Formats: sequence, structure tokens, C-alpha cells
Amino acid sequence: MHSIEQLSSEKQKISQLKDEFTANASHELKTPLTSISGYAELIENGMAKPEDIKVFAGKIHKEAQRLQAIANDIIVLSKLNNHNGESFDLGEKINLWNLAHSCIENLVLSANKKNIQLTLDGEPTAEISGNSKLLFEMIFNLVDNAIRYTEAGGKVALLVETNAITVKDTGIGIPEECQSRIFERFYRVDKSRSKETDGTGLGLAIVKHIAEVHHATIDLKSTVGFGTEIRIGFTL
Repeated sequence: MHSIEQLSSEKQKISQLKDEFTANASHELKTPLTSISGYAELIENGMAKPEDIKVFAGKIHKEAQRLQAIANDIIVLSKLNNHNGESFDLGEKINLWNLAHSCIENLVLSANKKNIQLTLDGEPTAEISGNSKLLFEMIFNLVDNAIRYTEAGGKVALLVETNAITVKDTGIGIPEECQSRIFERFYRVDKSRSKETDGTGLGLAIVKHIAEVHHATIDLKSTVGFGTEIRIGFTL
């Protein structure tokens, strides 16, 4: 049984995490909203030159897409938190190779834009039990994150094993002191790169929660300047 002090401490920790999430979410939403408001005001007041209107509209569109991406990721996290895996069907028989291949097909254009080589290797018949929609989301976020933080001309490789999948990149890598925090919501290793990569800062948090739902383990290996390897091991 938990003591009153332990319960109180847990409640305080949960409250603190909620406050941090609200503050971080507000900050992440404020940046694109400020940009949209600024460009829209210039157009509304006639201060934009005719030749600039299309450029400004493009910037507004891009920031609106970023807002939509953040909102979608927040909704996914909210569902994962509220259900704690209890109401998700984890009994589907899923071919892990086919799921990984589908993710690659959805991200090949993003990789091509940076001339990044995407590869899939391993066991084509690997099968696990789980929720296909959640697992697709998890693998998609892992590969998407790898592409975002890999320099042009690099490589992102997926390895499918009997009960695991590994995503390995030749990207910028993660400093050792940051590795324990990268699965936190909105945590960024290099904040100066956040706008450059167009990420929501929630992708790896979603990966962590989906792994927990499936009782899967996460192993991380990373070296600054050489890349990152994340392995998801399944027990179901």
C-alpha cells in the first residue's frame, strides 16, 4: 500500500508534469500563431506588395500545417494517456516487415528531398501481436525523426527481427547527457534546429507511449556526429 506521503508526492509530480506540458504546448503553439498573425496582418492592411502576397500565403499555409501537426500529435498522446492501453485491441497478428515497408513508402518523398537512402532489411516473415494503427504510428515517428535529424546524403536503415525493429541513422546524434530525456514531450536536443526540422517535438513521446502500451522495451544508442540507433523489443 502507498502511504499518504507517497500519494501526495505522486499527485504533485503529476500536477507538475501537466503544468510543464501546458507551458510547453503553449510555447510551441505560440510561435506559428504569431507568424500567421503577422503575415495575415500585413496582407489585411495592404502593407504587402502584390509580388509578396503569394510568398506570405505560402508561409501562412506552412505554419498552419505545423499547427495541425502539433494538434494531431497532442490528440494521439491524450488518447494514449487516457486509455493506458486497456481499450486498445492488441490481439492483431501483424507482419512487422510489411508494416515497416508501409512506413517507408509514406516517407520516401521526405527522404528523397534530402537525398537520404532508406533501406529495409531483416526477417520478412516476422510476426507480432499488437495494434497495427498504433505500431504504424510508432515506426512512422521513429523513421520520420531519423530523417529530420540526418544530414543530406545520409542513410536511415530499418532492421526487422523476430520480435524487434531497429531504426538506425547516420544523423547528428544525441549527446549522452540528453539521451535520458529525448522521449519527453517537446524536449529538443538542439532547440536552434527545431524550426529547421519542422518537427512537433512530440514524435518520440508518442513512440514511448505506444511502446509502453505494447509492453515493449526501448534501447537507445547514439554518438554525436555519427548517428542514432533505436531498438523496440516486443514481448507480446
